[in-house]
Amino acid sequence: MGRKRTNPADNWMPPRTCRGRSAFEFKPKNGGTIRLCGFGSSPAEVWAAYEALINDKKDENLFEGLVEKFFNSGDFMELAKETQKDYRKYSVKVMPVFGAVQPDNIRPEHIRKYMDKRGVKSRTQANREKAFISRVFRWRYERGMVNMNPCKGVKQFKEQARTTYIFDKQYDALYSVAPTVVKVAMELAYLCCPPG
Repeated sequence: MGRKRTNPADNWMPPRTCRGRSAFEFKPKNGGTIRLCGFGSSPAEVWAAYEALINDKKDENLFEGLVEKFFNSGDFMELAKETQKDYRKYSVKVMPVFGAVQPDNIRPEHIRKYMDKRGVKSRTQANREKAFISRVFRWRYERGMVNMNPCKGVKQFKEQARTTYIFDKQYDALYSVAPTVVKVAMELAYLCCPPG
C-alpha cells in the first residue's frame, strides 16, 4: 500500500494523501498535488473527497469501473491484507466475463450461468468469486448507485469439508517449525477436537 507514514497518527489517510500547508492533498504518481479538503475536515470527509477524485477516472457505467471504485474505497482499505489480495485475484477471473457490462444489466441468471461454467473447473473458486461480486454490488447498492445485487438468491455450491487425517509425525513436523501463536492454535484445535 505504499510507504510507511512517518507519523502513525496519519495511518487513517487514503493512499498517496498527506497534510499539505493548508489542506489534505493527494499526490498523483506522475507528480503534482491535488487539494482534497481543508484541515477542518473529518477523516470520513477526506476519504469521500479522495474517492470522488479517484472515481472520476473510471467509467462507472461498466462493472469494471464499479470494481475499480470499490478497490479505491475506504471499505476496501479496511479489509485484511489477505482479503484484499484475494479480491484482486478473483477480479482477474470475473472481469473478462462482466467487466464491459453495465452493472444494472447483470441479472441473477447471469451469475448462475457464470457459477455453473466456473464450477465445472472449481466449485470452491466459483463460490469465492460470487462472494466477491456480491461484495462489490452490496457496496454500491448501499450508496444508491445500482438498483440491485444480482447475487442475492443465487445459491452457492455445497463445499465438502476436508477429510485428511493428520498423523502424529506430520503434526510434530509442523509443530516444530511453527511460530508460538500457531503452536497454541494447534494445541487448542487438538484438545477441542471430538474423538473419532
